[in-house]
Formats: sequence, C-alpha cells, structure tokens
Amino acid sequence: MSLTQWLIILNPVAGGGKTARMWPHISKYFLERDFIFECVFTKHKNHAVTIVIEAIREGFRKFIVIGGDGTLHEVINGIFFQQDVPTSDITIGVISIGTGNDTVSPYGIPLEYRQAMDIICNNKSVLTDVGTVTFQDYGVERKRFFINSAGLGLDAEVVRHYEKVVEQHHDRGKSLYLQSLLNTFMFYRSKDYRILLDGEVFYEGPVLTLNIGIGTTIGSGMKALPLAIPDDGLFDITLVTSMSKLSLALKIKDFINGKVYSFKEAMHGRGRTVEVLPNSKQATGLETDGELMGSPPYVFNIIPSSIRIFAGESFVPFVRNET
Repeated sequence: MSLTQWLIILNPVAGGGKTARMWPHISKYFLERDFIFECVFTKHKNHAVTIVIEAIREGFRKFIVIGGDGTLHEVINGIFFQQDVPTSDITIGVISIGTGNDTVSPYGIPLEYRQAMDIICNNKSVLTDVGTVTFQDYGVERKRFFINSAGLGLDAEVVRHYEKVVEQHHDRGKSLYLQSLLNTFMFYRSKDYRILLDGEVFYEGPVLTLNIGIGTTIGSGMKALPLAIPDDGLFDITLVTSMSKLSLALKIKDFINGKVYSFKEAMHGRGRTVEVLPNSKQATGLETDGELMGSPPYVFNIIPSSIRIFAGESFVPFVRNET
C-alpha cells in the first residue's frame, strides 16, 4: 500500500488552463499544512478513470479532484468501475476550477479555491448518492455513473451544440451555454418517449427536455432540478412537455432561476429507478454530468450513500452520516 495519503488528480486544461496556473499555489497550501500527497496531471479524455482504478489498487482511498465537472465525472466512474474496495471507503475532495462547476453546488463547496481547500482540511465528509445509467453504444450495452445529473431531449442537444461552439471559440461558460440553448431550441422538435418511474408509467408523449438528477443545477448554474437532495436515496425528475418557442423564450429566466415547476408544461417526480423508452426512431441522445452518451433505451438506478465527499458547513445531511 502506498504511504502517500492523498492522490491529487488535476486536469491541466480545465478552466481554460487555470488549473495548471493555480497548481503552484495549491500545492504550497497543502505542503504548509503537512499534507502527504502525490499529484497526477490528466493527459487525455477518460485518463482520470484509469488513474483512479490503478491508484485504488495501489492503496489510495482519498482523492482531491482539481478541474471541472467533466474531471469529477471521470473520477467517479473510475471509483465505481473498480472492484477492489467498497466505494463507500473512498473519500473525494473537490477544488472546482472548471467552467460548469454544477456538481459542487449542493455540497456547499465554494468556487474560490482557498475556501474549497479549507473544506478539505476541515475533514467533514458526508455520504452521498450516485446514479448509474445503461445505454446502447452501436448495439452494445454500456454503463456510466454520474454524481450530478443526466439529461435528454433538448438538454442533450444543447450539450452537443455547446461542445461544437467550444471547439470553434476555444472557450466555455454560461453565456455560451445559453447561446447554445437558444440556437438549439430554434430548430429542435419534441420527441415522444415512454417514461417509467419505479416500474410505473410516469409520462408518455412528447418531451421537450428531461432531467434526472442528484444535484440541483445544470449548464453552469441553471436550476433545472431545484428540489433535488443529493443524499436522500432518490432521483429527482424534471420533465417539460412540448412548449412553443415564444413560451420558452418568455420563461427562460424562470427556468434558470429554479421556477420551472411554475410552468403548466412541467412535471416533477422522485424515484429510485427511471426507464426512458423512445416511441419513435427520432429519439435524441443523452448527457450525464455534461458528457454525451449513447442511444436509448436508458435505464437509471440510484446507488444510495455510496461515496464520501468533503462538504461545507452549510451542507446538512438528509441522513445523519457525518464523520
């Protein structure tokens, strides 16, 4: 087993390269507080997945993730794909220096890096839920884990458009995400789905957008799942049926600010399993934690209290599981 207590996983291109520029300051902070750690920079997409699997095999149980939602998504998948130790034996700290940063919001983790490091040093960890989804990838069933949210319909198409915009502009952020939302909606048509919640039909018909989550926000702070509780053992579901372009344009501010359930076209649900079945061949793709996945059918399951995360003082556990 490694004598090093912490493994720091840093994505050097997250936040437009800000993580790499901040690393000397971050490492100095931890060294001054007698942290024993190693640091690995990711080199390519999904690199963090293999880093974590190998690190757990070497004996690491505490990880610090420096990057955005995508980096944390990869770390979560590495933890849950490995089979050497129970996932609840693993604790993660997050210094969020990406562009989305939606995952840290429910846990009271500040975006200011010094304050985020203070939370790790305070050593208050809580058990939280993680979601899993199975999907089709060119005829092969695959599985992915997520810690914040999954979305399909308009949401997934916006992510697809957003990634193209990012490639063109070499930039990220909320303004570009909103631009992608508006541009995508101009041409997007609702698709028909049959959605089961805990085995019962929740909804069948046209779906503009569907979010299934543990966390509350998507797209750099849009409160699509305002009632979600990250450690209650349940998914929250926000479903919006067909809306006219004018209606969405007039209500977009309410959607961003967490007032989506004031829409007559919106539905809210909670459950442990969600099945999404397309009623047509025009079904759209899926995104989990902002990462695009494969094709339907999609089957979601919640894994309650399955990993520890360092949380801020403002976070009050749904189940008293603090250490």
